[in-house]
Formats: sequence, C-alpha cells, structure tokens
Amino acid sequence: MRLWPYALDLSIAPPDRERPIRLWLPLFLMWPTLAGLALLIFVVTIPTDAVLLLIGRSYHHFTLLAYRCLGLLAETRGLSIHVNADRNDINMTFY
Repeated sequence: MRLWPYALDLSIAPPDRERPIRLWLPLFLMWPTLAGLALLIFVVTIPTDAVLLLIGRSYHHFTLLAYRCLGLLAETRGLSIHVNADRNDINMTFY
C-alpha cells in the first residue's frame, strides 16, 4: 500500500492581487491520529465480520471496506485540483 499524502500545497489567486496566496499544510502531522483511528476501526470491524460469519448472517466485509478506504486515502497522493471561478483561482496539490 502506498503512503498517505504528507503535504498539501494550496494556492489561492484573487484577481486583485499580483501574487497568489500560497500555503503549505503539513498533513503528516495528522498521521498518528489517522493511524489510531484506523486501529480503532479495525478493532471493531474484524470481530464484527467474524461474528457475522459464525452466525451465518449476511457477511458484509466491513474490514475489507475499511481497508479499501485507507487505500483510497493513500491514492490521493499526487492528486491535483484546479478550480477556476469568477473571483478566485484555487489550486490544490497533495504530495
């Protein structure tokens, strides 16, 4: 699995300014919180899937869903979003 994005480069260019406003947001500071949340989610989903499988109920694969959501978060690395509006131009890039 790929790593989660470590930074967000945000650029906002209002029409009345020469240079755009640029922010670099360090997302890697949120990694411990996300890792703790992922651990809590897996502590809940793995027993839930096991119980559903043992009692013969409809097996929903909650653990696989949580794993794929984390994979989706990791795939946002390299994503570039450009929004051109009437009043602002906004560029976001995940690194």
